[in-house]
Amino acid sequence: MELGEARLVLGDDGLYLNVSFSRTVTLPEISADAKIIAVDVNENVIAYGNNDFVERFETNEGIIRTRYFLKRRRIQSKVRGRELQRRLLEKYRGREWRRVREIYYKAAKEIIGKVKETGAAVIVMESLEIHKKDKGSEELNGRIHRWSYRRFQQMLEYQARLNGLNVVYVDSRNTSRICPVCDGELSQSRNGRRLMRCRRCGLEEDRDVVAVKNLTRRYYKECMDAKTT
Repeated sequence: MELGEARLVLGDDGLYLNVSFSRTVTLPEISADAKIIAVDVNENVIAYGNNDFVERFETNEGIIRTRYFLKRRRIQSKVRGRELQRRLLEKYRGREWRRVREIYYKAAKEIIGKVKETGAAVIVMESLEIHKKDKGSEELNGRIHRWSYRRFQQMLEYQARLNGLNVVYVDSRNTSRICPVCDGELSQSRNGRRLMRCRRCGLEEDRDVVAVKNLTRRYYKECMDAKTT
C-alpha cells in the first residue's frame, strides 16, 4: 500500500487523523471462460452463487429500515422542540446506518471469502435502477426508497477490486420471473410462498436461486454476444 493524503478531521466525539492509502491491482479478464459468483440483492436477503450452488446471507434490512422509519415518525409527531427533534432524528439515523453498514461488511466479507474458496474471478451483480421506479403501492415505494442496495453494491465492488476480482453489472429485469432452463414464464408455486414454477418445463425453484442462475446466464450470454460482434 502507498501512503496518500493525510488530514485532521474534527468529529462529534473527538479529533481524528484520516489517512488514505492506494494499491495497484491487476484485474482478471472478463470472458466466457471466467468462473463467476452472481449476487442477487433483495430487501432482507443477499443470495449469491452460480449454477453449481446458491447460498443466502440474511440481512433483515427491510425490517430494520421499517423499524427506524416508524421510530423517526413517532419522534416527529410527539417531540415538540425543533432542536431536540433534530438531535433525536440524527441520533437514530446514525444508529440505523451503523447497524446496516455492519451487516453489509459481514455480507461482503462472506461473499469475497466464497469467491476465493471457489476460485472465481468475477462477481456479477444486477444493474438495479429499475427498482427505483414507482411500483404502484405507497408502502412498497417507501420500502424501496429506504433500501440502500446501491451502497452494498459499492462496498462489495470496492472489496472485490481490492482483492483482484472483476465486477460486472448485467440487466436485472425479470431475473425472478423467467425460467433459467427454458426461458418460460414463472408463476408462484402452490408448494411454497417463495417457490416459483415454470409453466413450460415444470421447473420448481426458490426465487432467489432462480435470480442467481439467471444472472449467471446473462453474464455468459453477454460475453458470447460480445465475441460474435
